[in-house]
Amino acid sequence: MALIDTTVMQQDDRSSRFEAVDWDTVDTSTRLWTPERVTLLAGIALLALLYAYDRYVAHVYLVADWQVQTVDWVVLLGSVMLVAYVGVPIVRYRETTLRVLRSLFTRPVYAVASTLLGLFMALGLLGTALIGSAPLRYDYAWHPPVGMSIPMAGGNCYGEVTQGDGVTRYCEGTLSNYPLGADHRGIAMDWLVVSGARTALYVVIFTAAFVVPLAFAVGVIAGFRGGLIDDLLMSYVDVQLSIPAIIVYFIGYMYWNPSLLLLLVTFGLLSWGGIARLVRSEVLQRREAGFVMVARSLGGSRAYIARRHILPNITNTLIPSVFQLFALLILVEAGVAFLGFQEWQAFSWGTTIAQGVDFEQVVGGGRGSLIEPHDYWWVSTLPALALSVTLVSFKLVGDGLRDALDPRSTN
Repeated sequence: MALIDTTVMQQDDRSSRFEAVDWDTVDTSTRLWTPERVTLLAGIALLALLYAYDRYVAHVYLVADWQVQTVDWVVLLGSVMLVAYVGVPIVRYRETTLRVLRSLFTRPVYAVASTLLGLFMALGLLGTALIGSAPLRYDYAWHPPVGMSIPMAGGNCYGEVTQGDGVTRYCEGTLSNYPLGADHRGIAMDWLVVSGARTALYVVIFTAAFVVPLAFAVGVIAGFRGGLIDDLLMSYVDVQLSIPAIIVYFIGYMYWNPSLLLLLVTFGLLSWGGIARLVRSEVLQRREAGFVMVARSLGGSRAYIARRHILPNITNTLIPSVFQLFALLILVEAGVAFLGFQEWQAFSWGTTIAQGVDFEQVVGGGRGSLIEPHDYWWVSTLPALALSVTLVSFKLVGDGLRDALDPRSTN
């Protein structure tokens, strides 16, 4: 009998590795009081107390004079859900988190995108608290950023004032005040950019907390149950995808006051059909897989199998679609605000861009010169740049997370 070369039977270390299983974690997943549920209930209880205080005692302020509105309560509830079911697992599974981060930061393009996305989230969460409020200062309208100058329209100037041709005077930008310039109301551009980041972050939190889980639930139920339930759910998705969200929003805009919450509900809850279909397709491919059949034969319930075996194996496929949905809804919010169909209290990047391209002013008195949009380019350019960088970062981070979470990856 021929001898078998033992070297043929040796496997590469990377292919022979098995992922370590934390059996304590598996055991706690069947308990009633998990860390995620405790965090969720504690957060909801705290929000309920704050809401009661705001309604019956005195108004609650998040930062300085930023009074909590209805959309803020909804976003706060979504934040509690994300902390419970995203933040807590990130802390609990530190090794997995570190492995994903190492894989994500291996490629420079993903590292840069992740850093920019982290900056966006930090500005949205803490920016308003750091820079405070921005009072209206019409006497400093169109104040130029540092290194730039613009003809004065009779207002004040923090920087050096120089004399131009005729009676026209020019205001020079300064680093000490309005380093990024100001808009036509004298509001600092850094404050407007940060406030736009907060509005965009509201879109992301609402989508991640309410829209994405709904899409996942519908897709998993339709794919796992099949039959009549699958037909009914997918028929509803077909009907939903045929309804133009912009028309529904305009109808709500006419009969109710325009609000960010109306936009989030309209576009968010009418935009998850594509993800639900993708989830259903992935579930259909995996529900007959060997590991699912084994779990089912061992007595695993449908909910347990879907949570522990189906979802973890389709996450890497769905992550890019979820991040693209974030980017799409941010762009939709900015587009609606650019068209002017947004409440004026919501400082959106789209609103600021529109102010920078639609405003003209005559300066110098009498037959003075006309200030056109390109003369105060910073008003539209800075928020447009912030919007573009944010959208590209979401797309790249989604692709990076897909690669990092792919079980076939050798990183």
